[in-house]
Amino acid sequence: MPFLKAFLDHAPVATCIVSANDFVLEMVNDRFAEIIGVAKTGLLDTCYWDFFASLRDTHEQSMLASIHAGQPYHADHVSLAMPNSKKDQNVLLDFVYAPILDDNGVVSKVAVWLTQPVLQKWDSDKATKIRAAEEERERLYQSLQQAPIGFAVLSGPDMVFEEVNQQYQDIHQGRSILNRPFLEALPELNDSLIKSTLLEVYEKGTIIELRDHPLQIADLEHGPTTTRDFNCTYIPRFNAEGEVDGIFNFAVEVTHTLKNIRKTKQANNDLAQIINMLPASVVVIRGDELIVEMINDTNLDYWKKSRQEVVGKPFLEILPDLANQPFAGQLRHVMETGEIIDVEESPVLFTMPDGSIRETFVDYTYQPLSDLHGNRTGVLVMSFEITERVLSRRLLEQYTKELSFANDQLSISHDKLAKSEARFKFLIQETPVAIGLLQGRELIVEMANEKILEVWGKTNSIIGMPLEKALPELEGQPFLGILDNVFTSGKPFFANEIPALLEHDGALKQFFFNLVYQPVFGLNQSVADILIVAVDVTEQVNSRRKLEHSEQHFRRLADLVPAMISNALPDGEWTFLNQKWLDYTGMSFDELQGFGYFQVMHPEDIPIYSEGLNRAAASGASYVSEIRFKNTQGKYVWHLNTASPVMNAEGQLSMWVGSATDIQALKEEDQRKNDFIAMVSHELKTPLTSLNGYLQILYRKALQAEDAASLHAFESSLKQVRLMTQMTNGFLNVSRLESAKIQIDKTTFDMAVMLAETAVEHHLLFTDHEIIFHPLEKLHISGDREKLGQVINNLVSNAVKYSPRGSQIEVFAERIGDHLRVSVKDSGIGVAPENIPRLFERYFRVENSSNVAGFGIGLYLCAEIIALHHGRIDAISAPNQGSTFYFELPLN
Repeated sequence: MPFLKAFLDHAPVATCIVSANDFVLEMVNDRFAEIIGVAKTGLLDTCYWDFFASLRDTHEQSMLASIHAGQPYHADHVSLAMPNSKKDQNVLLDFVYAPILDDNGVVSKVAVWLTQPVLQKWDSDKATKIRAAEEERERLYQSLQQAPIGFAVLSGPDMVFEEVNQQYQDIHQGRSILNRPFLEALPELNDSLIKSTLLEVYEKGTIIELRDHPLQIADLEHGPTTTRDFNCTYIPRFNAEGEVDGIFNFAVEVTHTLKNIRKTKQANNDLAQIINMLPASVVVIRGDELIVEMINDTNLDYWKKSRQEVVGKPFLEILPDLANQPFAGQLRHVMETGEIIDVEESPVLFTMPDGSIRETFVDYTYQPLSDLHGNRTGVLVMSFEITERVLSRRLLEQYTKELSFANDQLSISHDKLAKSEARFKFLIQETPVAIGLLQGRELIVEMANEKILEVWGKTNSIIGMPLEKALPELEGQPFLGILDNVFTSGKPFFANEIPALLEHDGALKQFFFNLVYQPVFGLNQSVADILIVAVDVTEQVNSRRKLEHSEQHFRRLADLVPAMISNALPDGEWTFLNQKWLDYTGMSFDELQGFGYFQVMHPEDIPIYSEGLNRAAASGASYVSEIRFKNTQGKYVWHLNTASPVMNAEGQLSMWVGSATDIQALKEEDQRKNDFIAMVSHELKTPLTSLNGYLQILYRKALQAEDAASLHAFESSLKQVRLMTQMTNGFLNVSRLESAKIQIDKTTFDMAVMLAETAVEHHLLFTDHEIIFHPLEKLHISGDREKLGQVINNLVSNAVKYSPRGSQIEVFAERIGDHLRVSVKDSGIGVAPENIPRLFERYFRVENSSNVAGFGIGLYLCAEIIALHHGRIDAISAPNQGSTFYFELPLN
C-alpha cells in the first residue's frame, strides 16, 4: 500500500498498521517507534500486544468489534508507563483503531494512531488540547506538502478542500479546487463511486483504498470529461475528541501506466498469435534453469506435449531424453557469450512411452535475448523439423552414392561407363523384386525388369511408352495421380497391400502390392525420375482372407455344435464364445468377455479349475474336469469341461480351446447308482456278519473235534466271507467318498505296531504266498489307523491276486526325510507304463489275460484315503517284472 506508507512516513503522530488476523505489526513510523522505545526494525513482524500487554484485556475485544463492524474505536486519556517516560510518571495517550478495507470490502488491516493530548501531563483544559491538536495537524500538512504523491485534506461534512499539495493540483490543472466542497469543485464525480466512498469514510471512520479506478474527469470545469485511471486512498482525520472531522485524500494518476500495461498485454497477445502462425517451431527459454517462457503450437506438436506440461517448467524436466544431447549446453553458451548458434540437420532423439526411440532431424537457430539493461536473460529458439526430408534424402543419397560410385569408377572411358550401366541394369533385371524407372512427369517407362513386367502382365515392348498408355487399365485407379503428386512434391509414397486391377491374358485380375514410389532428383535438385519398387503380396493377402473366412466358418460351425465352445488367451481371458454359451447363460459376449466366466462358475470350483489350468499349461495336456455353471434360471448345472492348450512352434502356450457338455443327468444317474450300491452294500453287511459268526463257531467245533476236512472247508469259507466283507466295505467307502460323508478320524499311533499286527493277520489269511514284513523302528504318525490299515490290506491283497502261488510279497516301511513311505513289492504280472497313471481311477481295470475278478475300486479308495491324509500314492511296474505300490505320508 504505497499511500499508507507515504502517510506513515510523513505523519507527525505515532502510527502503525497491524494485521486484522493476528495483530502483527506490518508498518510503523518513527514517532511510533519513539513512543514505544524500540527501533523500527525490532517492531516489524512482532505482535502489537507485546508492547501494550496491560491494555489487551480491554482493547482487544474492542478492536475485534471494530474489525467485524468496520467502525473505528477510540480510547482517550489512557495512562501507560512507557520506556521513554520519566520514572514513576505515566504517559497519557489517546488511541484510535481505524479498520482498513481491501479491494473486496473486507477489513484486512487496522491503522492505530497514538496522540498525546498534553505532552506527558494530565490536563483537562480543552483549549489547550485543541491547540495541541491543531499544531500537530499543521505539522502533518507541512510534511505531506512535500510528499511525492497527490495529497489533499477534505474538511467537515461538506468535505471542503482545506489543503492541496502541488501533486494533487497537477491532477486538476486549470481548475480551482482549494476552499471549495469536493463535489462542487469536481461535480462530474457526483454520480461516481467516490461520493459513496467519501461518505463511508467520514461516517464510519474506515480507511478505503481504490486501485486502478477509472473516473470521468474534465480538464476544465463543466467541460467535456475523459476517462482517467487513479489509485486513491481515503483516511479519516480525527479531532481532539476522537471524532472524524475530515478526510486525508491521497491520489496518483495511473492512466498512462495502465495504457502501457494494456499495450504490453496486447503486444504480447499479438506476438503469441504471430508466433503460433509461424510454420517454424518457436520457444523462448529463460535463465540458468532454462525455463520455458513461451512456446508455439508447432513446437508443442513436435515435442508431443501440452502447454500445461511445458510453460514454466525447466527444459530438461520437460525433455529429460535431451540431457545427454548438446542442446542444454548450447543454450547456456548462448546466454553466457551472446553468440548465435545456427545448426542444420541436427539429430534429436526422443524416448516414446513404449520404450522405442523416435529419431528426428531439425534445422535450428539459437538467438540471445536481452532485458532493457542489455543483460542476456534468455534464448529465442527457432527450428524446422526436416525428418522426412532427411530420411528421403538418405535413401536418395544411398541410391545416388551407388550410382556415383559406379560413375566415378567408370568415368575414365565411355566403355567402362557403358559396362557399369549394363551391370546396373543387369542387377535390376535379375533382382527378385519388381523394379521400374519412370522418366519425367510424362512417366515414360525408361526401365522395367522382368519381375515388374511379369507383375504388370506386359512385355518389354512398353519400354519408352508413357505409363498411362503402357497400362491403360490404370485409368480410374489412383496410381497415376499418386505418381504425379510424387513428381510435383518430391515426397516418396509408401503403401502396403494396396489393391490394383491389372490386365493379364486379356482379363482384369486383382493384385495386392507393397509399393514404394521414390523420387529421383536431377542435378538441378528437381525430380527427374521416379523409381518404382513393388512386391507382389497377393498370395499372402488371399491366404489371410481365406484364414479370416475359415475363422468365420469355424465360428458358424461352433454355433452348430451342441456343446458350449470357447477360445481364450494364455492367461485364460475369453476371446470367443459360441451361441450355446450365450444362450445358456443369458448374457452377452461383452458381459462374459475377458474373465466374465467367473461370474457363472460355482465359487467352489474356481480354485480347482485355476490349478488344473496351470498344470495343463505346464504339461501341454488337456485338462478335463467336472464344473458347475449357472444357467439363466440361476441354477448351477454340472458340465464336463475340457480345456485344451494350443502350443506354438516354440512350445509356448498360445491359446486355449475349451468345450463344456451338460452332464447333469449323468451326475444324477451316478448318484442314484451310488445310492443303490450303498444300500445293497449296507444290506449285505448284516447277513455277512451273521455268516461269519456261524462259520467261526463251526470252525472252533471242528478244531475241538480235530476234523481236518471240516477245518479246511471252514477256513476257506471264512476267507471268502472276509474278502466279501472287504469288498462290501469298499463299495460303502466309495459311496461315502462321492457323497463327501467319509470321515478321517486321526489319532497318533505307532506305525511299527500296526504293521506287526497286520503281518500276523496276513500270515493267517494268505497262506499260499510268503508275506514278508520288513521290521520298522518305533515311529509315531498322525492318521486314521483303521483306514490306513485298509490301504495296506488292499495293496497286499492286490499283490496276492496278481502274483503266482508260492511267490514272495515284501512289505517295507521306512522314513525318508519328513515323510513315511510304505511299499508293497510283488513279482506278479506287472503293469504297462501307459496304464500306471490310470490305476487309481474309479472302476479302472487293466485289460490283460489274467482271470482275476474285481471292480476297480480298491486302488481308487486307497488313493482317496491317502489324499485325505495329504499324502501321495504311486506305482512302479513293467509287464512280467512285478510291481511296487507305495504311498507316502507327511510326518508333521
